[in-house]
Amino acid sequence: MINWGVFYGVGVGPGDPELLTLRAQKILQQVDFLAIPKSRLERESVAWEIARPYCRQDAGIIELELPMTSERARLEAAWREGAQKILAHLEQGASVAFITLGDPSLYSTYSYLVDGLRALVPEECIRTVPGITAMSAAAALVNLPLAAGDEPLLVLPSAETAAAYQDFPNLVFLKVSRRLPELLATFEQSGRPAVLLTRVGQKGQTVRWQPQAADLGEEGIDYLSLMLVKGAKEEENSGR
Repeated sequence: MINWGVFYGVGVGPGDPELLTLRAQKILQQVDFLAIPKSRLERESVAWEIARPYCRQDAGIIELELPMTSERARLEAAWREGAQKILAHLEQGASVAFITLGDPSLYSTYSYLVDGLRALVPEECIRTVPGITAMSAAAALVNLPLAAGDEPLLVLPSAETAAAYQDFPNLVFLKVSRRLPELLATFEQSGRPAVLLTRVGQKGQTVRWQPQAADLGEEGIDYLSLMLVKGAKEEENSGR
């Protein structure tokens, strides 16, 4: 009979180490192993930089190479390999925490690892620890509500479908670096309040109100960027 360890998905927030929840800190101080997602392009995992001060110094490290690609076959192979690495430790009774930026339930690789592990380990051995999302931290930074009253909020994982939702009252665009010029062009003429935020809570944080493509330069925008677009009444209230 296997004495299973516990697998945790721990959201470490958007960037500021002080935004880790008390629950996340407690788990990171207890687990035997830390699973750290990295791409080949990263010299250091951003999530690991945030979590490191709260982790046990003697905790083992499991590096999971997760490619930055849209090729489904490569991604699925990486997820399966990552699940197997984690499984090997869980079968020995060790606890493992997978650390991820923001919240593990919102556009996180953690969800794919969990899908793979569910068929291999008991459900009670998988526990998800929520974290503060980048959009929540961004809204707090600029003192804007994501939504108020009975207003709806729409979160889009890319800018590709921006035009279809340009009249929606509250919009959050994630992963905007890929299609930013089109996104800016969509809202440039609308007069709606918009703010582009990069690396919220991290070194190099920037905030751009009413951003325009001409202001961004040839280098484009950092991958860790998002944009909030509000209804016209917010512009009147904010005076911007």
